[in-house]
Amino acid sequence: MRTVCTRLRADDSGSIVFGWLGRLTLTLTVLGLLCFEVLSIVVTHVSLDNVGQTAGDRALTIYTQSNDTTSAFLAADQYAASEGAALVKKSFTISENAVSFELTKTAPTLLLFRLDATAGYAEVTTAIYAEPFVQSSSSP
Repeated sequence: MRTVCTRLRADDSGSIVFGWLGRLTLTLTVLGLLCFEVLSIVVTHVSLDNVGQTAGDRALTIYTQSNDTTSAFLAADQYAASEGAALVKKSFTISENAVSFELTKTAPTLLLFRLDATAGYAEVTTAIYAEPFVQSSSSP
């Protein structure tokens, strides 16, 4: 005859609790990884817009000073490269009124950019259109 203590020790192996904790841990790990991947792409997209606006301002400044398209392109490309972005050469157009071009950058994700099938999702591209800043003079 088994005593109550012996039966409780045999019945309480903890497999239900450990199985539940294991599934919970795995679920939270996968959700955390997905959130990190998405946030990395969003942050890269926002920072790429800022880099593009600054590169556009630099290109317009050089263009208004020298009226040289090549120098303006090189100024924008140099700034974009220093920030880890690549300026698409074929998309670069500039005039005295505006500059437009495309920038690309790979988001620093944990998995997406390492796998060939998902590398395209980590590539962020944005189109930039910048006009010169004109300060209006208004008197009160």
